[in-house]
Parts: sequence; C-alpha cells; structure tokens
Amino acid sequence: RRVPVFFQGTPKRVGMATARACFPTPVAVPASPGRCFRGKRFVTVTRASNHDESPILVPPDAFQDVHGVNVTPERKAALALGNLFTMAATRVILDQFTGTRHRSPVYNKMVDFLAKEPLRDGNEWLSKLLRAEDYDLRQTALRIIETRRVFAETEFNWEICTRVATEETEEDTLEITKAFLMASLQGGGEEGRSEQPAGGSSW
Repeated sequence: RRVPVFFQGTPKRVGMATARACFPTPVAVPASPGRCFRGKRFVTVTRASNHDESPILVPPDAFQDVHGVNVTPERKAALALGNLFTMAATRVILDQFTGTRHRSPVYNKMVDFLAKEPLRDGNEWLSKLLRAEDYDLRQTALRIIETRRVFAETEFNWEICTRVATEETEEDTLEITKAFLMASLQGGGEEGRSEQPAGGSSW
C-alpha cells in the first residue's frame, strides 16, 4: 500500500468542541496594508496580557500569504490550519477508499495525483483536483471539500489546540531560559576562576 509521505500518521479524532478558546484580547489599529473588512483596512495585534495597556505591535508586513499579501499572525495561523484540514480530509477519504475487503481504483489515481501535485497549498491543490480530466478525481475533490468543512466545524478540538500551543510555548520558554541561566552560571564560574591571580587573593 502506497501512502504519500505527508500522510504518515493519521490524525486522531478528537471529538466535538467549540471555538471558544481563550485568545488574548484583539486590538484593531489603523494600517494601510491590512485585510479589508467593510471598507476599512486594519491589522490585529494582541496585548501582552489582559491587564497590560501596551499592545505588542506586529509590523503589518511581518507575514504574507502565498500571493505576497500582508496578513496578520492570526490569519497566517488560519491559513496553516486550513492546509492541515485539507490534508486531514484527504487522508480520511484515502482511508475510505481502501475499505475492509477491497481497494477502490480511485485510491491509486489519488496517490498518482499526489505524486504529481504535492499538497502544499490546500485551496490551490483542490482547484487542480477539481480541474482534473478524470471524473473520479473531480468527485473526490468534492468529497474532500465537504469532509474538510465538517472536520473543521465539528471534529477539530479548538480548545485543545489553543491550550497545547499555549502550554508548549510556556514550557519551551522555561526550558530555553533554564538552559541559558545554567550556561551563564557555568561560564561565569569559569571566567571568575580564570581572572583570579595565581598567587591567591588580589588584595
């Protein structure tokens, strides 16, 4: 059974969850190169904490999409999640094609298509699949689109995603800080000994 490289490791079903995650308070500030909402352009920045009056200002051109358009960090993360949802949905459909008794001929067609057109940008990849000459591939694209929608709305656990991202960031910060302090203490001790005169006290 041939399985595309990026499909190694099937995403786990995590159950239904709402998108009520505890994101930092968004702050809208005027900026010319932002996304357009109701005729206004702005970028979103987040405060360092809910009690901090000084927001963390992210430059409007810090992140861009595949077309070179400036996007906010939240939008950049949403684009990455969209690609993840497309990959997950495609993997679900491929698994359905294998079945318990026999493998659908469409499975090999999809594997060949993925080898020719790797899935990097979800929407662009689906557009190519929808334009495929083979009818089965076009129908599969429609199935993937619907599966992706359902997965994002009802199956992906947004609460866990937010909590894990926050906790891992905190843990990584702690580990990096700890390693830095340990290295500083060890280096400081060696420097102190090297500066000590051979005869003992410098007084």
